[in-house]
Amino acid sequence: MQQHFEIHPSRIQRGVMLGFHALIAVAVAFHVEPPAMMLGGLALTGLLALRQLRRLQNAETVSLKIDPHGASIELRQGGQPHFFCKYKVYATRWFAILKLIDKRKTRTLILNPECCNSIQSYRRLRYALQSTDRT
Repeated sequence: MQQHFEIHPSRIQRGVMLGFHALIAVAVAFHVEPPAMMLGGLALTGLLALRQLRRLQNAETVSLKIDPHGASIELRQGGQPHFFCKYKVYATRWFAILKLIDKRKTRTLILNPECCNSIQSYRRLRYALQSTDRT
């Protein structure tokens, strides 16, 4: 029986990403000596943070369809389906990383409870992914 899951953009992931960029900016400000290099490093860090922020804000909902018998995952984004037969799940207590591998394309999704409709949906997603994990 196939299981369907909707993956939404996460505010937690956006906050963690901005926190890491701020930490890098503080490290550059205190540890880079020539002022020109420090300003360049700060500008580069700021531009990278803006790029990542825009990418996360413009992210759309992704649909996952897990087929436990066929051991494949269908990822549907923007109405376009992509099928992955090889994937790996890295699960921690707070989140899971789903790495989808294809001959032409590799995709990585960071899954946390906020990205699903409910905590029960997130738990079912983690269970479905771990029970059909194929490397």
